[in-house]
Amino acid sequence: MSRQRDGLVIASRRSPLARRQAVMVAEALRRTHGGLTVGFFWITSDGDRDRSAGQRREDAKGIFTRAVDRAIIDGNADLAVHSMKDMPLSLRNRPRGLVVAAVPMRGPVADCLVSTDGPVEIDALKNGAVVGTSSPRRAAQLLRRRPDLVIRPVAGNVQRRLDQVHLERRFDATVLASAGLARLGLQAFRTVELSVEEMLPAAAQGALALQCSATDVRTIRLCLPLVHASSAVTAHAEQAVMAALGGDCHSAMAALAEVGPGGARLRARVLSPDGTRCLESDVMRPASAPMELVGNVVASLKDQGATALVHPVA
Repeated sequence: MSRQRDGLVIASRRSPLARRQAVMVAEALRRTHGGLTVGFFWITSDGDRDRSAGQRREDAKGIFTRAVDRAIIDGNADLAVHSMKDMPLSLRNRPRGLVVAAVPMRGPVADCLVSTDGPVEIDALKNGAVVGTSSPRRAAQLLRRRPDLVIRPVAGNVQRRLDQVHLERRFDATVLASAGLARLGLQAFRTVELSVEEMLPAAAQGALALQCSATDVRTIRLCLPLVHASSAVTAHAEQAVMAALGGDCHSAMAALAEVGPGGARLRARVLSPDGTRCLESDVMRPASAPMELVGNVVASLKDQGATALVHPVA
């Protein structure tokens, strides 16, 4: 793509959270590169246009990212800002010619429980409470802990989901990502952050991916100061586990990689939709990187029967 702009144009979805994330990136780029002009190209994605599309397995890959990526390919923008967990897991399912130029410092990885009863833990929900979530990962882990819960699908942006709990009382509770709540300034909205032991997060949850043309050297250079190495390697390791097992957003799968002074840790879970089966792998190495643990975690889960759980025979 040949550039004709002096500044930088960021492509993003129109949803409040996506817009906020794009603005955060723009602010970081302006701070890093004094005088840089940053504009925006707002897009309505396939997932925003048809909320039922994401429920169809054939539409799962890239449902929220395809149209934004198209803006880069068509030359309408220089940089796409994605929630990394929304991107297709396999590189072969991502648009050719585009590259992730940077993964900035990751936000909180945990999930939060939002309840009509205020800040309560999962165990404090009333018997038979109705929980709104369209995430198989969240549903399975909730049912694993509380088989009595009633899970019903929920749609809409973060504020809409909060409204359906607190104003409309359609649900007794819902589960939302801590990072999204924090970025929108809603983290204190009667929520309880769930421990990763009870609700292991989605692969790359809380991470952003800045994507541009692989030949756009200028944009890549502008993004380089935003690279946060440990955020990038942990998010990529989590997605590598999911990809190796053939998972997608319809799979009840979770992963979390961590890097600390003592080395690296990679945890993953594969669950049945009702939470009655839960396969787990937890690998730690004193002097390693999460990517080096991917093979161990995948092999362990496959030995436990993860392939059949992810791809059940009809």
